[in-house]
Amino acid sequence: MNNNELQNKLSQAEEAEKREDFFSAAFFYRDALAVATKQGNSDTIKLCKNKSVEMNKKSIASGKDFKELSFTQELPEDKKKAHEEFIKKFLNQGDLKTILQAIGKHPFFFPKVADVQKSANKTMPISYQIASLSTISNDGHTLRGSSDGNYAWFMKMYDMNQQLAMLLYVGRIIYELMENKPNGINLNIKELSEYFSNARIFEEKNLKIILIGLRKYFDRDYVSALHILVPQFENVFLKISEKLGIDIVALDQKQGIATRTKTLSEIYLDSEEFKKVWGEDFCRQIKFVLFEQMGYRIRHKIAHGEIEPTECNFENTTLILYFYLVLLGRIGVESK
Repeated sequence: MNNNELQNKLSQAEEAEKREDFFSAAFFYRDALAVATKQGNSDTIKLCKNKSVEMNKKSIASGKDFKELSFTQELPEDKKKAHEEFIKKFLNQGDLKTILQAIGKHPFFFPKVADVQKSANKTMPISYQIASLSTISNDGHTLRGSSDGNYAWFMKMYDMNQQLAMLLYVGRIIYELMENKPNGINLNIKELSEYFSNARIFEEKNLKIILIGLRKYFDRDYVSALHILVPQFENVFLKISEKLGIDIVALDQKQGIATRTKTLSEIYLDSEEFKKVWGEDFCRQIKFVLFEQMGYRIRHKIAHGEIEPTECNFENTTLILYFYLVLLGRIGVESK
């Protein structure tokens, strides 16, 4: 590659920008960025990466290039009936503690990676195989992995399965327990706090903060609830993982030899060590909800102040509550 190739790509980008074809300009600037990166041209790298984001933002703002699509899937009557029977049976299996434990243990409530991959392989549209793809965030950034058609389609299918699990099962059951009180069973802050406290799997300092987050959840203050419950989940998940034999101590050699607690990340959730203890499906779900660029990225958005008020809602907060219920459903403390 030479300077002529880089200049040609920059010229294409600039011409598209002048025509106000921001969608094409963003692609051309990304092509130029790839060339500049291989050449190590730092000035052009800076120009192209910022121009790419700028063009994406203008493309989104124009309303011409990106359309928001929504899909509805109507269940056949027989499946509706079977689903309602499942919900009714699930809510009639015992007292509140039994139901909460069952939520944390039930295999329907998270997508199965192998099943999603199998379905994605069968249903991937031809456009994902031959077209140039990219997924753009609301703030103009091209998302990692979105140019890989196979991965992008898998993530779409995973997202659909996650939404169905939340809508049909977890969200529905929690809502019924909170609002409709089946068989007189009422999920309220007192009952849920006792369930968390009696399990004895959380350290006292974490539990005090978690209970505040739960109270905010019942107050429908989802902004506060998410900002409390998400970082606390990360911390207690790592602490419990350590008790289950996973090494959570990281070596820090930036200034001499030092150690620190690992920060939960995609790398660790993808590791065989974590998947062996927690299962691939639960690790993938945590990764998708908290970290994945083409997922919800709730942890990163909260940590960096990027989360939108509309994302702080019942569904997302209930999903984080579900993660706690998985820990409580799977982990027990032996009495001494």
